[in-house]
Amino acid sequence: MSESTQRSRTTPGTGTGIPDPREPSVPEVVPPPAVSGGAWGGWVTFAGITLVLVGCVHLIEGLIALTKPEQYLVSSRGLILQLSYTGWGWIHLIGGIVLIVAGVGVLNRNSLARIVGIAAAGLSALVNLTFLSASPVYAITVITLDVVFIYAMTVHGGQVPVNRGNERVTGFTGPGAP
Repeated sequence: MSESTQRSRTTPGTGTGIPDPREPSVPEVVPPPAVSGGAWGGWVTFAGITLVLVGCVHLIEGLIALTKPEQYLVSSRGLILQLSYTGWGWIHLIGGIVLIVAGVGVLNRNSLARIVGIAAAGLSALVNLTFLSASPVYAITVITLDVVFIYAMTVHGGQVPVNRGNERVTGFTGPGAP
């Protein structure tokens, strides 16, 4: 064996044949990546799922108002805002679509979706407050979920990093999703 080959196999300056710890054959210990956003990332994800769920309930209520208005407890004249159930159906359908889109945006950590979601959840709570006498259980459930979403976004939404354009590396539906 040539002297240059033997030098490359030994620790520099020792000539003992012990591998250098900096060689690639020795595995490096890599610490796990730091968790960004703390424990509130799960809370914001829950809030996004809640907003999508509220949007789906709005869609169902809108379809019921358009197709079978006799299912409600009172006539449309017994509501705080005396609109026909056809009008209420379209309000619920449009609101449901906005809530679902905002919820998916929140799940993808989009900052604009957080703002739209908070505004849409506030309007949803007001709409359901006026719709309370027609369907009380539905309205109270949706108002409660709206308040939970608004709380999560206003109090803890800033503790979770957001995606800006091409920085999308995590999120519920994007690359790197669980």
